[in-house]
Amino acid sequence: MGKFFYAVLFLGGILLTVFGHRSIGPLGLFTMLLGLGMLISVLWMYNRKYR
Repeated sequence: MGKFFYAVLFLGGILLTVFGHRSIGPLGLFTMLLGLGMLISVLWMYNRKYR
């Protein structure tokens, strides 16, 4: 995967986490969890090649 894909996934995760934090309720929580999942997936894909 290219660096552009990693950057888009990382920035998308950050944006979802920040915008989810601004809204109150289950939808905001779901948005933050989705952003956190995207950030963890970026870390997993990066570390996978250094096994």
